[in-house]
Amino acid sequence: MITRQLSRIEALDLVIGAKILACGGGGSEAEAIKNIKKTYDDGRCFTIGDLSSFQLKDSICIIGMVGGGITDEDAKLVENLDVIQKNPMVAAVKELEEFLDINFQGLIATELGPNNSIIPLMVAAQMDKITIDGDCCGRSKPKISISTTNITDISISPFSIVNCYGDVQIVKKSADDTRGEIVAREIARLSGGSVSVARCPMTIKKAKAAIIPETFSLAIKLGNKVREANEKKENPIKVIKKTLPDAQFIYTGEVKEFSRVEEGGFTSGEIMLQSDETKNQLKIWYQNEYLLSWVNDQHYITCPDGFYIIDSHTGYGLTPWEEDFEEGRKVTVFVRDAPEIWRKKKGLEIFGPQVFDENWSEYKKASSF
Repeated sequence: MITRQLSRIEALDLVIGAKILACGGGGSEAEAIKNIKKTYDDGRCFTIGDLSSFQLKDSICIIGMVGGGITDEDAKLVENLDVIQKNPMVAAVKELEEFLDINFQGLIATELGPNNSIIPLMVAAQMDKITIDGDCCGRSKPKISISTTNITDISISPFSIVNCYGDVQIVKKSADDTRGEIVAREIARLSGGSVSVARCPMTIKKAKAAIIPETFSLAIKLGNKVREANEKKENPIKVIKKTLPDAQFIYTGEVKEFSRVEEGGFTSGEIMLQSDETKNQLKIWYQNEYLLSWVNDQHYITCPDGFYIIDSHTGYGLTPWEEDFEEGRKVTVFVRDAPEIWRKKKGLEIFGPQVFDENWSEYKKASSF
């Protein structure tokens, strides 16, 4: 089996690159760094392998967190509960293995993002498994039903749901990925905002049709280049352009307004940017991730295409989950075409703009201002 062991600095570069490429979501950067420190301080390391590293009959599953914003009333449901399960991610994989009576040879990330890329690596390190160099989206997304496995008819079920308070569920069968998402999201809401989910058990043979390959390698390379550019006082934007030749840089400006609402297991809101050079205003709507946009109230970039907002001075990725969008901050926006699997009919049915805005009657690809 051909695999690659990541050094600690490569793991940290992965977080930097994944945060840039995550379209605003994908979990907490701070939690990702904690998980890296714990793993490497314990004498373990992250190991990745491409699909050719496995046998076609080998089994894998997706492991990741599900959750988002909750109301104060939801938070009260768990405020008096003790933490019983300190490693719900590992527990979720073990529960699914036990239910299926199999042993997963590898794990795959649900999406590309700071912590949701690190989670399968950390769990795999603890369970002596390999993490696949790739993910099931190519960016971050707000729902687990938005998955390339859904496009290729790899069933979400059976799947396990584990929280830190000792609750464990096995969903033996779900009507479809959308129903599975609703179940997991609701349990996350009742669990303080997040749960660990192991889902989509599959063979490597089936996985080959679904997985977006080598996204971890790309994120590591990008993170390394951006980190070194900052250390050398070089222009990180030029480095990103060179590392991502398919990127279209569409906007530079400053933050004018930012809103955030946390409810229903999601963090949602709008970001309003004002151009440095024109009177054009770019509005971005996000639900955990950047999904829809308008230029001067006209439809513009939409999911499934990647929509990336970075700090103009450092090139580091920004997220609406934290306090990154303070008024006046200088930002740069670039876009990349979604992987081909998302641009076909079924992909657009699952992750097109009409999923989030019924008035968006057709998928429109932006070119430039």
